[in-house]
Amino acid sequence: MATASVILVVENNPDERESIIRTLDPDRFHVVGAENPDDAIAYADDAVDLVISELQSRELNGLELLRKWKERRPSTPFVLVADRNDVNSIVEAMKLGAADCILKPVDSEKLRSLVTKLLEQSDTNGHAARQHPDQNASSRSGIDIPPGTSLEDLERAAVEQALTQHHGNRTHAAKTLGISVRTLQRKLKAWGMPIISLQNNNPAPHFIMPTHHSSSSPSAFSAHAH
Repeated sequence: MATASVILVVENNPDERESIIRTLDPDRFHVVGAENPDDAIAYADDAVDLVISELQSRELNGLELLRKWKERRPSTPFVLVADRNDVNSIVEAMKLGAADCILKPVDSEKLRSLVTKLLEQSDTNGHAARQHPDQNASSRSGIDIPPGTSLEDLERAAVEQALTQHHGNRTHAAKTLGISVRTLQRKLKAWGMPIISLQNNNPAPHFIMPTHHSSSSPSAFSAHAH
């Protein structure tokens, strides 16, 4: 079973925050709440897949939170909840990299649809970036590619390298690979791969390409949870 996407809801009004949280399907999403930017930014180092935040209120400056979050996690989709008269702030938010803005009162169905679309786009964009690396990517990876090596073998080797580099830390490995922790965990489970530990006398990672490969196996980064 795939790990649920993690969504952070930032809203200083507890009733409105709980209303948004209840709108999101708990069977599909793991939703956490924060009442102010300081509490919210503490989640920036965690595996958050999407942020929903109040745009502007007396106690909460959503634009400032957006700036700080994008400095640390630029790829995270960020949705702002705005009043109809917040036109200037909405424009500024889009310039700062907000994925979308939704107007109050929040339409539950529209919010669920938007969240689903943004999470799917996030997975698709990450997949496309991995399928079309720049021409220097192979030289940076440090992996020797024997003739006849399959795409899945390369992807598995890349995962092994990232895990070894970060001493088994899945969060840091996922960041290096450009995928979410959720996706990395799904791949490891599908492959039955253990966390790799560096040998004390061998500080440089060494990879042996798998000798058994089934052509029916899905590509490591193209498989999606259903």
